[in-house]
Amino acid sequence: MAARGTRPVAAAPTYQILEQTDLTGGLDLRRSPTLLEPTRARTLKNHTLGEPGALKIRPGYVDWSTTSLGSTGMQGGVRAYLASTQITLLAWGGALYLPTDGGALSTTPVLSGLTATDPIHFIYDRQLVAVLDSTSTPQKSTNGTDWSRLGIVASTKASTLALGAAASDLSTSEFEVAYTYKDRGVAYESDGSPVSTLALGSTASITVHVPNSTDAQVDAVVLYARNKTAGETVLRKVSSGGQSSGASSTFVIASSAWSANTEIPTTHGPAPILAFGVNWKNRWWARDATVGNRLYFTELFQPQAWYALYYIDIPFERGDEITAMVPQGDTLLVFGGTKPYLIIGATSLDFEVRPSAAAQAGALGPRAVEVVEQGVLHAAAEGVFLFDGATDQLLSFDIEPGWRDLITNSASTALSGVAMVYDYLQKEVRIAVPRLYPSGVRGEWVLDLTRTREGQTPAWTTTDRSIGGYMPWNGDEPSAGNRGMLLSWSPTAGRVSRESYGTTANSSNMVAEFEGPHFTMGLHRARFVDLHLDYEPHGGAFAAEVVVDQVSQGAISFSIGGAASVYGTAVYGTGTYGGAGRLKAYTELPLTADGRTAWIKTSYSGQEAFKVFTYALGLVPETQPRRFTE
Repeated sequence: MAARGTRPVAAAPTYQILEQTDLTGGLDLRRSPTLLEPTRARTLKNHTLGEPGALKIRPGYVDWSTTSLGSTGMQGGVRAYLASTQITLLAWGGALYLPTDGGALSTTPVLSGLTATDPIHFIYDRQLVAVLDSTSTPQKSTNGTDWSRLGIVASTKASTLALGAAASDLSTSEFEVAYTYKDRGVAYESDGSPVSTLALGSTASITVHVPNSTDAQVDAVVLYARNKTAGETVLRKVSSGGQSSGASSTFVIASSAWSANTEIPTTHGPAPILAFGVNWKNRWWARDATVGNRLYFTELFQPQAWYALYYIDIPFERGDEITAMVPQGDTLLVFGGTKPYLIIGATSLDFEVRPSAAAQAGALGPRAVEVVEQGVLHAAAEGVFLFDGATDQLLSFDIEPGWRDLITNSASTALSGVAMVYDYLQKEVRIAVPRLYPSGVRGEWVLDLTRTREGQTPAWTTTDRSIGGYMPWNGDEPSAGNRGMLLSWSPTAGRVSRESYGTTANSSNMVAEFEGPHFTMGLHRARFVDLHLDYEPHGGAFAAEVVVDQVSQGAISFSIGGAASVYGTAVYGTGTYGGAGRLKAYTELPLTADGRTAWIKTSYSGQEAFKVFTYALGLVPETQPRRFTE
């Protein structure tokens, strides 16, 4: 007779000990509780596994934003790293807000007019950050404060041409003239306007009247021309100048020495309405808001140039559509709901689309993917997988009942909002879900990579955090302490929190729960006599509950040393008494603690990093099974 995972119990009526020496193996919801490995658990809420051998209360969180924008949830957020600055953008109520790096948040938006109901996503590179909302025209900014359309709409009006003063540099020929609008701040032009034609009967200059743009970002006009008579086939740049006040601006062409100049743009269309996107291979890639399997990409090094024919229709099966994208080296992983496709680019000019035979599943939504070391984690209906380009490894096997509960009982719109992030300081992957098993309310699945590497088995825990999405500060942060900071936004309020910070739940108590493996005596009954606990003294309230044959023996509260002096701090007179950083708690169990199975539940409520190292149940077993039916 033996209890699995513990020291075997002898079938003798003598006092014996069942010890649990390591409580940090993670959750196992798939096996029967009596078959759990000795380090595994049935419940691990708000615990961290990062210190093998010590079950510790996980780091807390605090409000980061100074104010709440309202009683509805955030729609998105990003920490964007531009060449000269770092900015945080928050989307709430169909508008964008720009908090300071210290969390000071004005209720005056920097951009309005976005959708107030759908998720909002962002793309950025060294120069621009853009916002995409599946409904309105994408907008861009270079500083987070000033916003304009992503791309410039070409004029539909031709310029007006007239003969000007004599100019010996222009020969007697027929000329075509067109123009583009330009934003000098980012050195970007629109496509060309319709052409105007003028034939010169003698040497003369050409006066060009250009209709001014009403787009606030346009501050210049660029003229292009070609000599049709001389056989020129393309329009080339002649000159540029700023827009003058009024309905039009006037320019003069006095020379035709443009044969070596740049050609007029033809692939600089404005961005269509887009859902979400990424930056990869010196281009921006984004999913069309209407055609679910259509992936647009920009001109090389031109994130505002969205040529209408620059797109790929991913050949998904079963009516699938693009749900997420992840750049990984020379490969762009384009996930559908059921499988990914790979866009492979050896250079920025040559791309190949391939299905991935090795991948087993897709992704639930744009935020349900994350790069971890050399692999891509993706949360799908089938589970949580790690894709390394060759194989797709299932990581959620041990929490399968909980993941199945999420997929079965959540609407597709809720599942599309599942968010994932890698907190590299804590070495954790956190997955915010709309339904956490078994509570049925919002929470997180947490994969501890430290313990996973130690035990070679995925080690999962849970939290009770209600999170809509994450904003990791993982770029160039000039201020000390900012690198590695993790922010999250609420799905039910216009507020942002700082994660993995401090030891409190935003100045309230952290509440942690644990349920260990179930010890089984087989056919023998045992009298469970007492409980031993090894812990680190801290403030807070701690209780343990022993359950025998599914009958609770009542919660037993322990004094865990919150008011005791430790580490040599106790002073009496002029002498200092030594303390202890690790103590033992003991309690006897009631006479009703008699049965064939037993397990322990613990709960902690407090504001300190309390630890439990080990526990043990003392028992006296029967010598042989009872010979009657109970």
